[in-house]
Amino acid sequence: MVKDLPISKVYEALSALADNRVKQESTTKYLITSSDYSKTYTVIKNNEASYSSNDNATYWQHYSGYPIIAVLLFTERIKADATLLTYFKGINWKQLNTKNKNKYDLSIKEAFQDKSLAVQQEIITETARIKNEVLALNLEVKGNRLPLLNIK
Repeated sequence: MVKDLPISKVYEALSALADNRVKQESTTKYLITSSDYSKTYTVIKNNEASYSSNDNATYWQHYSGYPIIAVLLFTERIKADATLLTYFKGINWKQLNTKNKNKYDLSIKEAFQDKSLAVQQEIITETARIKNEVLALNLEVKGNRLPLLNIK
């Protein structure tokens, strides 16, 4: 059974993609920099059905954290609507989540409050579609013990 994942992880993954914070190191290894640029996570693609990452969500909660979702988007295993990516640029999710005491729905609302209701609805629809596609992949997800790469 696939563990459900918070929609906030899709928002963070789209921001990583929009900000070009996903780098491919090899055919199986990807580095994803956090939204505040303080850490870099490592995602390992074991095969088409198995990924591992050293982010907290994947490691402790055993669902696809945003680094794995970002890799799925980066490799176009799941397509993102390119016209919406600009809305995800430059969002410091770490700062917003800290400010909102990890109430992710408040962080999402704040990040897009200056967008029209039509754009907000497009974003909600797109992130829900991506979440459903991630879940439909039925991936085996594991944490890995690779050290975090601290940038700051």
